[in-house]
Amino acid sequence: MIDTDLPHAFVDDIENPCLSDEDTHHFGKVLRLRSGDGLTVSNANGSWRKCVYGPPLESVSEITFEPKSEIEITIGFALVKKGKPELIVQKLTELGVDKIVPTVAQRSVVHWTDKKIVENEKRFNRIAREAAMQSRQVYIPEVMKTQPFSDLGMEKGITLAHPKGKKLTLDHSFLVIGPEGGWTPEEVEGKECCSLGESILRSETAAISAGVLLTSLRDGRVE
Repeated sequence: MIDTDLPHAFVDDIENPCLSDEDTHHFGKVLRLRSGDGLTVSNANGSWRKCVYGPPLESVSEITFEPKSEIEITIGFALVKKGKPELIVQKLTELGVDKIVPTVAQRSVVHWTDKKIVENEKRFNRIAREAAMQSRQVYIPEVMKTQPFSDLGMEKGITLAHPKGKKLTLDHSFLVIGPEGGWTPEEVEGKECCSLGESILRSETAAISAGVLLTSLRDGRVE
């Protein structure tokens, strides 16, 4: 298991690791690392190793590989206002979710132009990378391009979060959170639904709660 006491970064080449200029600035100016301080680096595909900070970065351990769980967890969420989508991406990454899918439902208040979808996709992936570094992950979740729920709803194995749904289990590892106004009857029709509890949650609370529950079930922290 990765050493969570050390700062962590992602590198392109785990065999010959080199920090990006941005990460070098972050470690040196923000975290105040000094030459000789320890850190870990990963290639974002499960491989990691210990290094010593400084010019140049020095590897001090063999490469360790941590395989992904056989159960892939995907959380979709209908777009919400202001900085809440960024918060959702950040927290789901910290929890260890594998895929994150922003979507636009019939009752969604937020609708983005094609240009803004592209801009936000880049920003979401940057946020996911930063959150994965902070939480000492060796994988970065895939943040998918924002898509209409009419397209996403065609995916195999999809489950909708709904207050009248059944108990959530790992059989529902592809879970989508609806907008503040809830799903329409047309969106729910023919879909399996699971409940996150009796309370009516805000979309961002529901998405993060779903991430906590599913990753805890997958990792054996709860039964």
